[in-house]
Amino acid sequence: MKHASMVLRVLLGLSLAGVAAQAMTLATITGDFLTATDPTQLGRLSRNGIPQDWSGSEPYPGVLNPTTTYHYKEYMINSSVIGPSVFIQIEFDTVPVNSFVAAYDTSYSSTNPVATWLGDAGTSGNFFGTDPLFFQVIIPSGHNLDVVVNTTGTDAASLGSANAYNLTVEGFIDNQYTDAPEPSTTLLIGAGMLAVGGLTRIRQR
Repeated sequence: MKHASMVLRVLLGLSLAGVAAQAMTLATITGDFLTATDPTQLGRLSRNGIPQDWSGSEPYPGVLNPTTTYHYKEYMINSSVIGPSVFIQIEFDTVPVNSFVAAYDTSYSSTNPVATWLGDAGTSGNFFGTDPLFFQVIIPSGHNLDVVVNTTGTDAASLGSANAYNLTVEGFIDNQYTDAPEPSTTLLIGAGMLAVGGLTRIRQR
């Protein structure tokens, strides 16, 4: 029985290490940027300097410049991809301050952004010019997540590859940064239990 117990501890350790290895990456966008062909809206969210977190500490920032035209781009993440990983962390990596990122529940309305707003980065441009911005939202189970990037200034300043950004969306199953087990990890756990069970039965004969 001691041998079986030792194997059980080893297998459980390997399984848990597999579960905690990485976040569930839901989307990765690299080197994208806004262009003159992207949709437009009147006004944009204010930058209140408060990145949203899972406690919901950021209040809705309101809309600025309602008669000014801004471009935006949407990235929709389907609920089937999100699964149980409804605690979302969004990382936005760009040095210029000419774009802004926010997250919405299910869909985005450029004429009524407050309706589905979940949170935003609070500001633009990397921290200290080097460290990507990040913020957190909770998406209701079974809902799609819509991540929206918009310009913050004139077309000349905000559009084009000089304003390229990287966007990473990660999911967790709780606010303790617990990852959803990958299918292969679940199989590993099951196989380990079966192996230990077999060893135990052999020892008992």
